[in-house]
Amino acid sequence: MKLAVITGEASGDLHASEVVRHLRELDPELRAFGFGGDRLRAQGVELLHDIRELGIVGLFNVIRHIPMFKRVFREIVERIEAERPDAVLLVDYPDFNLRLAKACRARGLKIAYYISPQLWAWRKGRIHEIRKNIDEMIVVFPFEEKLYRDHGVSVTYVGHPLLEQLENVRRLDRPAPRPGELLRVALLPGSRRHEIDTLLPSMLDAVEVLGASRPVEAFVVQAPTIDRSHLEKFVASSNVPVAIRSGLDRRAIVDADVAICASGTATLETGIIGVPMVVVYKLTALSYALARRLVKLPNFALVNIVAGERIVPELLQDEVCGPEIAAAVSALCEPETHAATRLRLSALREKLGGAGASRRAAEKIVTLMRR
Repeated sequence: MKLAVITGEASGDLHASEVVRHLRELDPELRAFGFGGDRLRAQGVELLHDIRELGIVGLFNVIRHIPMFKRVFREIVERIEAERPDAVLLVDYPDFNLRLAKACRARGLKIAYYISPQLWAWRKGRIHEIRKNIDEMIVVFPFEEKLYRDHGVSVTYVGHPLLEQLENVRRLDRPAPRPGELLRVALLPGSRRHEIDTLLPSMLDAVEVLGASRPVEAFVVQAPTIDRSHLEKFVASSNVPVAIRSGLDRRAIVDADVAICASGTATLETGIIGVPMVVVYKLTALSYALARRLVKLPNFALVNIVAGERIVPELLQDEVCGPEIAAAVSALCEPETHAATRLRLSALREKLGGAGASRRAAEKIVTLMRR
């Protein structure tokens, strides 16, 4: 069988690679091509473009890169048309992938979509486009299944793939260090260069503020899409010693007492592991103004959305500065608050279903390919 697989972000590369691994178990002769990163490459997928080129966030940044997006879109459509794969697997990356779904539908191809656009947060009208152009939605949150079924979309809920990746990865249930004791802080500034540039300086400032009143050991968790040298530029200019650790090694998060985390999938990963965190994000003024009009949710952090309540603090826009972040971290490290947060985070695994999401997704895709 032949598969086109398209993703544009680090989390999509991770989840797609696990699906492809299980697809190869079901069909050792599988041929796959598309867009992805190191993990899909390691699964033998021929990559036309790497996610390092494609991970752009914010309205202004996307507008600046429109010529590039048009070029890569044309390239993948031409390749898909020439190859005629048995199915096209679109993973997250909705602004690009929903447009690609329309092009693939016009060419009579079978299309599966894994990791749904966040219709429950904003731009719910896209569901009509999905109903027209997607053969099977494969979703990872239970509330997504109901949303699609209610709108006549063929949908399968498989559970969240992070559960299988983190099945044996848990922070020991140790209490917060007392005042004067060493505080271990993990910094997760995101998987895109723009996020690093926007968020990491404020995170480092927060570490410096914290370090003025207690011993602090901080480390930046490096996403696979980010070159170490890019992080080193920021760390070198910091007034406190900060290590850089690979995000591929989950101990970088497990070892932390608390995390400062960019909004995104990393908040869910950190929460499943059981590390209390402060979630931060910052958009351009124009992107933020649009988001305020379009997004109708009380929380923006995925870990809080899944929990159905605010279990970790969120800081947005001008709140994302060293003193504000440090104050939120200090409040979170109060013994009772830290213990209560750990307890509420421990319920996330149950909310997200059991392990085996990638295998179940692969089985659904094979069924579609053979249909």
